[in-house]
Amino acid sequence: MNSFLLYMSSYFCIFAAALKQSTMIKFEELNKQLDKKDYQPTYLLMGEEPYFIDRLCERFEQEVIEEENRNFNQVVFYGQDSQGADVAASAKQFPFGSDKLLVIVKEAKKLKEFNALVEYAKSPIPSTILVVCYKYGKPTKEALKAFEASGAVFSSDPIRDWDVPKWILNLAKEFGFDLNPNMAQLLAEHMGNDLTHIYSEFGKLKLALPAGSAITPEVIEHHIGINKEYNIFELQEALGAKDRARAYKITLNFAQHLKENPNIKTITMLARFYQGLIAYHLAPDKNNKEALAAAMNIKNQYIANKNIGYARNHTLNELIRNISILREYDLKCKGLGSNADDEELLKEMMMKLTEPAS
Repeated sequence: MNSFLLYMSSYFCIFAAALKQSTMIKFEELNKQLDKKDYQPTYLLMGEEPYFIDRLCERFEQEVIEEENRNFNQVVFYGQDSQGADVAASAKQFPFGSDKLLVIVKEAKKLKEFNALVEYAKSPIPSTILVVCYKYGKPTKEALKAFEASGAVFSSDPIRDWDVPKWILNLAKEFGFDLNPNMAQLLAEHMGNDLTHIYSEFGKLKLALPAGSAITPEVIEHHIGINKEYNIFELQEALGAKDRARAYKITLNFAQHLKENPNIKTITMLARFYQGLIAYHLAPDKNNKEALAAAMNIKNQYIANKNIGYARNHTLNELIRNISILREYDLKCKGLGSNADDEELLKEMMMKLTEPAS
């Protein structure tokens, strides 16, 4: 009996710990709280992705204290130049002519005497809002426990590469732009998962374009600097549609810009494209578009529907042949079985990919 009670006690301790961990707030939830001005005494914003921390910190700076009261009731510390004891002392002051005092610590990972903030978080002043921005890491378990008990802890995690296009679509909606999934995919391919850079580019577009504008390839080329002729997605579309002339035109552009479009990258992207089309042919149910999208490993249904059309435009044998061609030129581009330069290999490979099936 005692063993059973001990087991159950351990179980509930683990369960309670799991519940405690689940109190970490999400980005959307925290933004909703800020919309309602539902402020907590302390906030710990930590993690490896700086973008979300910067966005939240910006909201605190611009929205909590009225502009006319900020000189007396809003204090910003920078970790590299500050002491934890000074931050804690500032947080213990009372507001002047305002309901709240806002204390923000940027670069908190570099703060000397960080433990002073941990001690403050154990017994915070109700009229103070302390915001600690701890980028590229997290503090001790004791610190997490103290900040969770007194306020909110947000963990800013990087977005997975395949989720960036969806995030870009949501960002475009936030800025009031019309953006289709293909253009979001193009932007993600060009700018990677540097969310801060992507956000900055949308900020520039907001200054240059009227509200509600469509972000077209021409807009991207002119304002962001991506030449629409030089992207892998147009090449995939040309190959999928069996538009041999257009595919070769794009190939010539790639050949002139191999630094931006190295052969290995092109081959990798085309291999994924053809593997997705093969997955369509191997799928048992070709009427369930959602299941087909999952089989083709495509998150966006719009893009999946286009690729389903491309798959129907090819026989399974054609697709298997194309994968074989890509494998052959992957080896040749790595110096195995060929001494030709990258430009000639790319053109030769494309001629083979676009040859009609025998």
